[in-house]
Amino acid sequence: MTPIKKAYGYVTRMKEGKAQVLVFQHPITEAGIQIPKGTVQPEEDTQYAVIREIEEETGLRNFHVEHLLAEDRRA
Repeated sequence: MTPIKKAYGYVTRMKEGKAQVLVFQHPITEAGIQIPKGTVQPEEDTQYAVIREIEEETGLRNFHVEHLLAEDRRA
């Protein structure tokens, strides 16, 4: 089985001196609360995939990626 590479974006902000993480209710109720995430396309750079997923799922455009936390592949 070919592994599937996933990209996850933890979108954070500081508000009134407290760190907040963006989560949202998926349109499919059974999918629950989520963070922006999705599949890295073949030959796509992981950091670009994170940016693409955040833009697609949140509509945000004015942000930067601080650093890559980890890379993971699932079979």
